[in-house]
Amino acid sequence: MTDPRPRPALLWRDRVASTQDEAARRAAAGADLPLAVATTDQHGGRGRLGRAWIAPPGDGLALTLALRTTLPAPARSWIPLAAGLAALDALEEAAPGLRAAAGLGLKWPNDVLAAGDRKLSGILVEARERDTVLIGIGTNLRGPVRDAQGAPLEAAWLLGADGLLARSGIPAPTSADALARTLAEALAEALARRTAQLEEAAGDAEAAGLRASYGMSCVTLGREVRIQPLGARGPGAPHAQELTGRALEIDPSGRLVVQDPTGVRTPVDVGDVLHAGLADRTG
Repeated sequence: MTDPRPRPALLWRDRVASTQDEAARRAAAGADLPLAVATTDQHGGRGRLGRAWIAPPGDGLALTLALRTTLPAPARSWIPLAAGLAALDALEEAAPGLRAAAGLGLKWPNDVLAAGDRKLSGILVEARERDTVLIGIGTNLRGPVRDAQGAPLEAAWLLGADGLLARSGIPAPTSADALARTLAEALAEALARRTAQLEEAAGDAEAAGLRASYGMSCVTLGREVRIQPLGARGPGAPHAQELTGRALEIDPSGRLVVQDPTGVRTPVDVGDVLHAGLADRTG
């Protein structure tokens, strides 16, 4: 049976300031969607709250998928989580066996972590206009990975002697560019497929099968966590109340339910999640 859903076009760019902004411009200009923009040389990328996303040319893959959604705003809460599942799908497709061998999983809502809480991929979801959604994914191809000030991060990457492919005994492609292009194709397809599941179920993650899949993929569940309000991390950050406790489940709206030491359960919509132990070193 032929899949009636449109396959996303993939535009490869040798260099771009931001795949997120490039995809947004093309969507606003009336391009057919879904549309993906990808590069291994992004010099103006960003994460949540405008945080810089910096990687030397060739060291990371940046990709943004722009798509139209029919879901009303309250029903879009699972899109970021579906994007995380798509990232896992794509990594496994590009490197079969990697997910189990490297212990890949999702930190709520959608950071891709390798064993040891080392971040491999980060995801940013933004809404544009009434019906356009941008899903941006940055994945480390080579390391070591450093922050904007040049300090090393507890991160994971795919290629090289210390990369996940070598550590897992999985054959590496002939070049970083070859891996990037293979992974970009897989990401574009997986993002379109996972979000279409959600659309077809009118935003009901349970009916779409996403809630069960996410629960099995989320390494935050069962962990002791600290939830910091967005923007509250780092020296000079404004004081804001934190939430600590055990991550129990993902509710029907995609929120992380945390039980504090007194037994009170709180559903968390947004926030920086720190896993106990290694979390403060993940960047």
